[in-house]
Amino acid sequence: MEIKELSKKELRKEFAKDYKKHYVTKTFKEEGFGRHTCKICGMNFWSTTERDVCEDSSHTPYSFFKEKPKPIGYVEFWKKFAKFFSDNGHAVIDSYPVVSRWRQDLYFTIASIQDFQRIENGAMDFEYSSNPLIVPQICLRFPDVENVGVTGRHFTSFMMAGQHAFNYPKEGYWIDRTIELNYKFLTGMLGVKKDNLVYNEDVWAMGDFSEFGPSLESFANGAELVNSVFTQFESINGRIKELPGLVVDVGWGFERLMWFYTGFDNAYDAVFHDVIEKSRNKLSFEMEKEHFRKFAAYSSELDVTEKGSYNDKVQAILKKTRISENEYEKKIKPLQAFYAALDHTRTLLFAVSDGALPSNIGGGYNLRVILRRALGFIKEYQMGLSLMDIAEMHAKDLKGLYPGLSENLDVLAGVVDIESKRYEKTTENASRIIKAIIQRKEKIGKEQLKTLYESNGITPELITAAASKEGVKLHLPEGAYEDILKGDFAEKKKAKKIDIAVDKFPKTEQLYYKSATESESKILYANKNYVILDGTPFYPEGGGQEADHGTINNHEVADTQKVGNVIVHIMKDEIDRAPDMREGRKAECLVDIERRNRLTAHHTSTHLMSAAARSIIGKHAWQEGTRKSFDKAHIDISHYDKLSGEQVRLMEDFVNQKILNGIKVSIDEMERGKAEKEFGFSIYQGHGMPTKKMRMIIIRDTKGNLVDAEACGGLHVAGKEYAIGTVRIINTSRIHDGVDRVEFAAGNALRDYDKAEEQRLNSEIQKWNENYARKERESREKDEKMAQFLADSLLSKIPEKEKSKVIELEEPREIVRKALAIVVKERPALMVLSKNLKGEVVCMRGDRSKDNALEFARHTLGAKFRGGGSEAFAEGIMPS
Repeated sequence: MEIKELSKKELRKEFAKDYKKHYVTKTFKEEGFGRHTCKICGMNFWSTTERDVCEDSSHTPYSFFKEKPKPIGYVEFWKKFAKFFSDNGHAVIDSYPVVSRWRQDLYFTIASIQDFQRIENGAMDFEYSSNPLIVPQICLRFPDVENVGVTGRHFTSFMMAGQHAFNYPKEGYWIDRTIELNYKFLTGMLGVKKDNLVYNEDVWAMGDFSEFGPSLESFANGAELVNSVFTQFESINGRIKELPGLVVDVGWGFERLMWFYTGFDNAYDAVFHDVIEKSRNKLSFEMEKEHFRKFAAYSSELDVTEKGSYNDKVQAILKKTRISENEYEKKIKPLQAFYAALDHTRTLLFAVSDGALPSNIGGGYNLRVILRRALGFIKEYQMGLSLMDIAEMHAKDLKGLYPGLSENLDVLAGVVDIESKRYEKTTENASRIIKAIIQRKEKIGKEQLKTLYESNGITPELITAAASKEGVKLHLPEGAYEDILKGDFAEKKKAKKIDIAVDKFPKTEQLYYKSATESESKILYANKNYVILDGTPFYPEGGGQEADHGTINNHEVADTQKVGNVIVHIMKDEIDRAPDMREGRKAECLVDIERRNRLTAHHTSTHLMSAAARSIIGKHAWQEGTRKSFDKAHIDISHYDKLSGEQVRLMEDFVNQKILNGIKVSIDEMERGKAEKEFGFSIYQGHGMPTKKMRMIIIRDTKGNLVDAEACGGLHVAGKEYAIGTVRIINTSRIHDGVDRVEFAAGNALRDYDKAEEQRLNSEIQKWNENYARKERESREKDEKMAQFLADSLLSKIPEKEKSKVIELEEPREIVRKALAIVVKERPALMVLSKNLKGEVVCMRGDRSKDNALEFARHTLGAKFRGGGSEAFAEGIMPS
């Protein structure tokens, strides 16, 4: 196939040239389908009747609404769907998680085919348990957030009822069987009239066009019902060729099918029917449907994200239907908000149940957006239902198909409680910030919308609500969420840059996987401070584990990195002039064993800490990142709240109890499918790559009970479990919303940490003692100066021949005592009695005075004096 440019436009042209090869099926021939071209969009399509417009909803109104809709439960409708395909030779398998742990490039599962895709060394591979099969896969997509509730057809979570056949022609089936089943299902079970059925020719492609193929979209009565994709070609370095095994990827839009089958005027009444019925009496507003039904007939024209004025389209519909602006605000918008809240809550329930949490990063960012939208709608329209009320009804409604939702309601409740409190603070801030913007008469553009959300958590709905309170109606830019929401693809981690063309070197033999700590290897490359060997015992940095250090021919190795299949040793010093480090020479490799032992102890401890988190905190506590270094290790854990001291203690106890009672660490090579089936998708906790052969780290207790199983390329203490020693959590911190970092040390690293801590504490104590002694000395010196100053003042005021003197002073007793001692030493025949403002009394006589100090105080001050002393000195207090 020769194509100038890999784009959907060019592929459509190419496939259209040979449409008989790519689109014609036995069913089309047998049932009398003819090929036409749409005069509006130019799309080629197939139908049994003559027509010049395809059935795309953008230019064909919905015409499948029933006067009396026939509701059916979500689970019940799935059973009908599943029976049809089961009767036609398909295995029915369980849904995969909505968090795509096996695809490091994606946050969430966005299509059913993703369940079976595994990317290895940049190439797509498939892992499937049956062929052909169907799967009730829940998918999460967020680009259409603003459309949810408004258009009657958009969702952030939906079931893509996946119909898949793999590896054709060796297995599975291709286009004829696909469209045969499609036609039978649509005209049979769904009840589509043959003459209303239209198949649009289209193409499907991966985002980078690495794989692509023709597709046929099935439409009826203005609704798109299913897209049948035929993944047939691949593009490698600009060369296009047919795949060795072709894949049928049919994504049945289950919500659309239910909508069409029931005949409601919007998909939400069809999909959420049971939840809506249970909510009806609790809602604070009336679910009056007359106006909504009129509006819904034209909702196919609406798409908030499309260019063009959405508000103008709404006004046009209101004009057609003769619905007033007030009726739109009071009768239609509350229902749209209710439907959006139902959708968003279901999405959150699925996401949280699979370990995703609202946060300010990654996929969690989008979850927080919809959570705040739902809370905002519930509050703005005073729905009379809480988000958890809705979640509990969803969990009950879907229990027959997704039982895990009910098991995770308590986790969602914790999330909602904390996020609601944050949202309340945000609402308060929104009023103040928006009021200031209105006063400044600023125009709010998309960039400012993004800033307001990212800096202050203020959603577009909060902006309009806050403005409404100020009596101002703000018109925000269309597609307000385009820049706020994150895309489906995860951010790629940046690797360390090494300027060597490694393609010309063979794959480095990984001797460290044979527990080697020394080797005699051959130097293939040596330049500056880079060295490449034919085989190496040095573990390269990866999976959060730091690289091995050591020596090559007595030259120090400072770092080791893997580039593709080649391991590059980074020397401490440049080795260009070293005669023993030239290409072709022998390389005596010695790994730093103490460093290796510490890294392996920390790595296995990390797996144990991950197991502890899931056991103590909950299944949602997924590993989000790790670091295993010489001195310590850390694991980042997803959790909706800051870890408590009790949780930290229990996690530490869990790890040490497992070690104390005995564990066995085994390293097994397993087929990917077998590993996933036996241990589930928690094997990707450490973000291990899903290769055909998985290197599994399996930890069991002495009774054989599973503690943890993960796909992992790191080094561990297998056979030397005793090397871990004691593990202690040394610090925890909240690194950002939704993620806690737990730092810990094990074995020799812990002993070094304790020594360092002891030295630090001793140093702190010494500093404290020195500071205390200095402050005491400075205080004494200060007191002595004040006492001397006071004594000098008194001596200048008391006549020399005076035998006794009573005085009132402001200074504290300690200063007075020292001052009087100086005075009577200077005037040995004098008796002095002092009382300060606090009523503190000091009485003192000189050596030649014949008066009694205690009797003098009692006689002078009377019965109120409380104190004691001797002939020379008395002290006490005069109560006020």
